[in-house]
Amino acid sequence: MNSPPEQTTDTALRVGVRGAAGRMGREACRAIDGAAGMDLVAQIDLGEDPETAFRQAGVTVALDFTVPEALGEGVPSMLRAGARVVVGTSGVTDTQREAWDGLARDVDSAVLVVPNFCVGVVLLQSFCQRAAKFFDDVEVIELHHERKVDSPSGTASDTARRIGEARPDGVANQNADSSDFRGGRVDGIPVHSVRLPGLLAHQEVLFGGVGELLTLRHDTSDRAAFMPGVLLALRGVQGLQGVVVGLEHCLAEQ
Repeated sequence: MNSPPEQTTDTALRVGVRGAAGRMGREACRAIDGAAGMDLVAQIDLGEDPETAFRQAGVTVALDFTVPEALGEGVPSMLRAGARVVVGTSGVTDTQREAWDGLARDVDSAVLVVPNFCVGVVLLQSFCQRAAKFFDDVEVIELHHERKVDSPSGTASDTARRIGEARPDGVANQNADSSDFRGGRVDGIPVHSVRLPGLLAHQEVLFGGVGELLTLRHDTSDRAAFMPGVLLALRGVQGLQGVVVGLEHCLAEQ
């Protein structure tokens, strides 16, 4: 499934996809294959060694859509293969980010961790950070298809952390009830997860104030919505160093 390095132009990004047989992987391969300035030169899945496959194919930028358990050794392997890495897999830990940052800097490379590739979600998170300065109380509800195994979603956790960072010091939800029926907590913010057939990927953030409610919501109805962000990330990681989190770092120049 790998193409020899000499078959593509010098200026094109040579892209390798890990997790190419999955739902997101298949969609990403189609998008990359039709994108200007990109050559899809390697498609692999779990059980295949990314370092060997990507090195042989001359991959310059790798995209990971696998499972959290496969990230620990997978990302370092792709860096050792000489590729910059875009991680679209949920479940990246702080410990992993710290380890990858050191390795990426040692080889003058980068790992871009993207909790969500939808440009609309990046904008929603930006609006949430602005609203957090004016509303003390906030809750996050994320809704996904029944096959999504992790909860809360990476997007919901990332949104809650960003809200927590944007809040003035000492601000917290007035209702501190931590019962199981009130959702989990991320940086002190209640996060509720829903898994049902008929859903794809949805997030709602509710800010409550005296006599008012601000609702910010994003809905994804087709995985094609993620693909412009995937292409942005593959191009944008070229100008980054170390570990960077968030698609907004690729939107700054747009």
